[in-house]
Amino acid sequence: MNGRALPILTALALAGCGGGGGGSAPGDPDRPGSPAEQGARADGAATQLERLLARRAAALEKGDAGAYAATATGRQRTRDRRAARDARALRLRDVELVVRAADVRGASARLRVASLYGIRGIAGRFQSTREVSAARTKAGWRVRSETSRRERHPWELGRFTRSRSRHFVVLAPSDIDVEAGGLLEDLETGYERLGEAFSQPKLRPRHLVLVAGGSGDARSLTQSISGVGNLAAISDTEVRERGAARQVASVASQRLVVVWSAFSSLDPDARTRVVTHELTHAALAPATSGRTPAWLLEGTALYVSGDDRVEMARALLDEISLARLARPDAIAHLSGPAQEAAYAYSSAAAFYLAERFGQSGLLDLYDVFNDEELEGDAGVALTRRAVRKALGVSLGQLERDLRDWIAGG
Repeated sequence: MNGRALPILTALALAGCGGGGGGSAPGDPDRPGSPAEQGARADGAATQLERLLARRAAALEKGDAGAYAATATGRQRTRDRRAARDARALRLRDVELVVRAADVRGASARLRVASLYGIRGIAGRFQSTREVSAARTKAGWRVRSETSRRERHPWELGRFTRSRSRHFVVLAPSDIDVEAGGLLEDLETGYERLGEAFSQPKLRPRHLVLVAGGSGDARSLTQSISGVGNLAAISDTEVRERGAARQVASVASQRLVVVWSAFSSLDPDARTRVVTHELTHAALAPATSGRTPAWLLEGTALYVSGDDRVEMARALLDEISLARLARPDAIAHLSGPAQEAAYAYSSAAAFYLAERFGQSGLLDLYDVFNDEELEGDAGVALTRRAVRKALGVSLGQLERDLRDWIAGG
């Protein structure tokens, strides 16, 4: 399954509230407690908080447990020491904590913070949002708590170890031996298979892989990806889009999340298919419009990975259609048998398109959703126009031909 996150790109201005002295004339910039003084007081707190977060980011990047804990107060200090020690082995780079919004009230502050970090050897940076509570102490501002239900960093879940192969850097819980478990070999096999299927586009030279022990940890590491409990791996890509066609302007970060409890139970062929499927999403991310229908997104990855589910689709023809899967998030909102039916039908659709129009025809349809001249938002109407433009047939005719092909075996 493909995960696609759109980060907030615009920083929000700091807003603060400060107490004033009684008896001040409103609007007088020279009197204590005036709006001007309150603004200056809030600006001063904002500057101090930004400096605090800069020290905090620098300490985390170095894995300096003492310096990191020194930016906090109370119980947060214990959590910080552990987090910094666990982060040290991961070789972080370019750690940054950016205030997106703030509410300063006297000696307390509540901040919404963008937490960014990179991994040495991997392009891009990874971003998540934190709710931070800070308090003004005798020693200055200190972090009282830092919380996030999802999008947590790996070092916040426990101790991870770092492994590396030719094309991958793998971060895994210390109690999971990914080399002995064959994951590095599975990843390289999937990378090679993808290269054989596509001359362009290609994966990045080196890709980050996060291993989650189970679905609970996978859910904690990701934000907007639903159905994590049913998945063995997830391609988690953060992109910036532009224009009405929602073309990808840039790929901010990419990583593959492997759910070890599910992945390790698969046979070797299935593991290779899963890896190839998710790497296909990653490779196609720069060419994937935010308007591409779910059946084409998933169907293309199923086709490239050799995951032929036509026989399964034959038994489910009354339950699914391309029109029902026309929105990009249509499959993500399904679960259980309904989701299985959607994957099967998407697989059949992609295999049929490749047989009838060639792999080039499948990719032409994939790409046409980037066309600015193809107007409209994601959905059935847009898919009709895209199919007509790329393949020269109507969506209705394509669906009838597809269903005949599936039924005919």
